[in-house]
Amino acid sequence: MMYNTLCRSQKWVRHCIQKTLGSILLFMVLLILAGSGHAYGENAKYIILFIGDGWGVKHIEAVNKYTGTIPSYQLGPPWVKYMVSTFPEGGSYDAELASSDFNYVNTTPGTQDSACTATSIYCGFKTSVGRISVSSDGTRFLSIVDIAKILGMAVGSISSVPVSHATPGAWVAHNDSRVNTFAIADEGFFGDPNTTGTVATHSRYDGGHGPNIPPADVIIGTHDANHVNSQMLNKLRTESGQAGKHVLVERQAGVNGGNALMSAANNSTTLKLAGLFVQVYHNADGSGYRTENPTLSESVLAAIKVLSRNPNGFVLMVEGGAIDWASHANNMNQMIGEAKDFDTAIQTVTNWVDDPGNDSTWSNTLVMVTADHECGYLTAGPGVLSSQPLGNVNTTTLSKEKIVSGTGGRRASWEDANNNNVIDSGETVYWYWNSGSHTNSLIPLYARGTGAELFENYAINP
Repeated sequence: MMYNTLCRSQKWVRHCIQKTLGSILLFMVLLILAGSGHAYGENAKYIILFIGDGWGVKHIEAVNKYTGTIPSYQLGPPWVKYMVSTFPEGGSYDAELASSDFNYVNTTPGTQDSACTATSIYCGFKTSVGRISVSSDGTRFLSIVDIAKILGMAVGSISSVPVSHATPGAWVAHNDSRVNTFAIADEGFFGDPNTTGTVATHSRYDGGHGPNIPPADVIIGTHDANHVNSQMLNKLRTESGQAGKHVLVERQAGVNGGNALMSAANNSTTLKLAGLFVQVYHNADGSGYRTENPTLSESVLAAIKVLSRNPNGFVLMVEGGAIDWASHANNMNQMIGEAKDFDTAIQTVTNWVDDPGNDSTWSNTLVMVTADHECGYLTAGPGVLSSQPLGNVNTTTLSKEKIVSGTGGRRASWEDANNNNVIDSGETVYWYWNSGSHTNSLIPLYARGTGAELFENYAINP
């Protein structure tokens, strides 16, 4: 798990105050869920958490340069913004070094991953790498989702990557390791990590911590044989539409996935919904993606339709998981495409809250947008600190991105005048990926709605 640091957005470089974001998020949400007489509005009936996996400040800059626009949630009030530092158990973050020593964030991240970070955010406590909402010694944590269930609220999970991957997995399950994807999927769909098998059946059924009842009401994402096996698929298909069971929507050739999800969601008898599709990247210009898979916005609208049938409200996690995958690959084209899909989903939720046709308002809804860590160490050039703006990001410069020879696979966009695949002196560089992994760079946290102002107390007070 990560420690995380909240900092005042205007002065984050030199005035970083170390806090544990996980504890802040958990106890703020508990405060708002259970009610405490805080002066920021009603108790939250709806809580929606967006996580851009691997998403950082330079990713945002690149997307906004490409589109020529700034999403509304990034424009300031009524949204609040702070910066978050994620670092592994036993690690730290030094603002002075981060702003002066280029190698600092690339050599001090340790081995943080989405499992321990998601655990931090959802449960409020540190844990070791790979843990899924359990402690380093294997103790099951109480999560935001567990509390929501106790309060009778509905629970939803959406991701652009497999449903039992680390970030959605830690939302719906408790497990000793993220590699136990069958146990995680079983717990999410059926409430027990060994519903369709045991460790004797396959090692991926290991590490569970017993029943987790009731299971998640909505789970939408992608799947493959390493995350959702045939036994689970058969059970979901057999039970689809039965009382108390998920209505299953699967990717079908030639069938619009978003329409299929919404068709199932619009049925007034649908109280649980499962959507299983195939991971396909969006490109920056919108090409490449197949409509047999829903966009994040389409998944969000279907999920909200179903979750809203619970009179007690809901908690929903939405992950832009493929932002991280594209960043690991140092692929700006795909990163921008996935981040645009993420931004559109946030606007979709904003529109839903603003819609007078439902009972959601900014007085009973909290929306948070953050990341788990930065991935790729994207900057304006090799060895260039992140404080320097990126160069032009457009169709032309995207076409120039390629592997820089002799760098171990790092990619960049530059004017390679002599076509030698090396960045020579005098050649214009538009951007450069300095890593193929996670870094200790700061990431943003945006929030709006009931209780969002509470973040300020943690950001500015020692």
